[in-house]
Amino acid sequence: MGRLFTSLILTLTAFIVNAQPSAIAPRDYQQMLKKGINVDWWGRSEKNKYGAYSETAVKKFVQQGIKHVRFRLHHYHFTDEDFKRLFSQINTCMQNELIPIIAFSAKPYKENPDVGEHEKVVEWWKMMAERCKELSPMVSFDLIVEPSDQVKKDVAELNSLYEDCVTAIRKTNPKRIIFIAPPKLSHPEGLKDLKIPSSGNGYLMAEWHFFAAGPSKSNDKKRWTTGTAEEKQKIKKSTKVAVDWQKETGIYTWVGAWMPGDYNKDDNYSVKEQAEFASFMTQQLNKYGVPFAINADHHFYDYKAEQWIPQYKDLLNAIFM
Repeated sequence: MGRLFTSLILTLTAFIVNAQPSAIAPRDYQQMLKKGINVDWWGRSEKNKYGAYSETAVKKFVQQGIKHVRFRLHHYHFTDEDFKRLFSQINTCMQNELIPIIAFSAKPYKENPDVGEHEKVVEWWKMMAERCKELSPMVSFDLIVEPSDQVKKDVAELNSLYEDCVTAIRKTNPKRIIFIAPPKLSHPEGLKDLKIPSSGNGYLMAEWHFFAAGPSKSNDKKRWTTGTAEEKQKIKKSTKVAVDWQKETGIYTWVGAWMPGDYNKDDNYSVKEQAEFASFMTQQLNKYGVPFAINADHHFYDYKAEQWIPQYKDLLNAIFM
């Protein structure tokens, strides 16, 4: 059985290998990413290991104007069967010209960033890199989905993890794009605290984000009501912080998550209000050529009906069309 899985994986990998460029420069990759979406095709825990996914959804994402997806992987123990499934999904994306980004949540590490958990994340990426080394350079690695919990305050530890993970990945993937995210929940103000890994070798990018859980009518840090001058200025300021850091360091960036509404809480924005907020966010990021992914597929796409949720049609068009 093990040999059968290995054979299937190698066969799938053969379809995904890019016969053209052996590497993609970060500047070019940034322009290729354009607008994307986070997907929960793998669920959020060991118990909910298998999330919603379909080939039909991939095709409809592309029809909507989506150019990339971020796979958020949550569990540490990847089997041959898991890789078979992952490569099948990546292959479907590549066949439909949808760029795949592999991201790791590393939740136990974020909650308890000690030596043991640090090593587990490094080993996970070492394993992932080894198994993915023949994939197209269009497939990139996002080391951690939002440094949060305890590690968000430990800048030295986070930089140490990035150094070790990038070093491990470079042994098998010398020119694959790797993303690192700043501390303090990936907010752009944390970019200045990043220490660029010594093995970044010109194929390193940074992922930052804001409004990952959407705007708020009560939280001053992410307040959006009617789009006042003050509210817009906060978005402009944060975007400028990231763009200035990119110019200063030469490290290109991508916004890995923002949410048009406060779906995780009260969901007290009308679709019209969401579209107004989304239009301004899209306008600001487009202004500086910064690609982004919205959060997340299950809020907008009905996998059972295999269609976009009708009420969000105008919102999606405001973002992607």
